[in-house]
Amino acid sequence: MIARAFLCGAIAAAAFSATTIVTTSSAEAACASRTFTGRASGLLRSTTGIAARTDWRADVRRELGYSYGFWSRASNRVTVCNRRSSGGWYCRARARPCT
Repeated sequence: MIARAFLCGAIAAAAFSATTIVTTSSAEAACASRTFTGRASGLLRSTTGIAARTDWRADVRRELGYSYGFWSRASNRVTVCNRRSSGGWYCRARARPCT
């Protein structure tokens, strides 16, 4: 009885994994052809990085629509922050938006 329950659980897990793989493949096919860049300046590195990604999101949604404007779905995500000589930070967030 326990072996049967374990086997059913393993089959369900395999089916879920197969569905996830198919979903990932189709999501990759729905990416924009170019990358977008968001920029921000601020006093703290963490909040400036967030502001750069917010700028990226706004730019993408303005040009491609709401469904593309999710940083978590984008491919090739990179956020680079540099300390300015005058103090504070400058960050750039670059990624290719996907649905």
